[in-house]
Amino acid sequence: DGGATWSEVATFPRGAVPVADPVDPRRFSVYDTDGGAVYRSTDAGATFVRGAGGLPSGDVQFRIAAAPGRTGDLWLSAKWNGLFRSTDGGGSFTRVTSCWASYALGFGRAAPGAAYPAVFQTGATEDFVGVYRSDDAGAGWTRINDDAHQWGWTGEVITGDPRVHGRVYLGTNGRGIQYGDPV
Repeated sequence: DGGATWSEVATFPRGAVPVADPVDPRRFSVYDTDGGAVYRSTDAGATFVRGAGGLPSGDVQFRIAAAPGRTGDLWLSAKWNGLFRSTDGGGSFTRVTSCWASYALGFGRAAPGAAYPAVFQTGATEDFVGVYRSDDAGAGWTRINDDAHQWGWTGEVITGDPRVHGRVYLGTNGRGIQYGDPV
């Protein structure tokens, strides 16, 4: 009714942030950080049912992201607990073994000839936290910053440009918004 009336969704986890499916407008996902579980809706958010459980819990900054142009393709950045991916809309998740920490995650234009969008993250694939890009759905990562460009805390928000492969935008904590292009 155009926002004239509102009602609470009783099955929605308290304090959670919903993520819309980029293809199906009836599907939403939400991560319950208290319980370490994903809740899913297939009725445009009217109700949510529990999906995958047993995931990291306890930190309100764990984030779920939906891959653009795909139904049910979800990624969970769980800070020092790692990175997880679901291809069944949150029914199950598998750990992305190529990285051991993920603080923020976003997507950008696919590499030339690639079918999957570029995945950007602030995280760790080696012994240090950096800014990374994957052109193969998380199988491997390329560090795209260097030791001289850390910008303070970079785990708040990151995304790639949907029009230019490799261009990244990075929100920092008090040092503005950085962007970079491949060399």
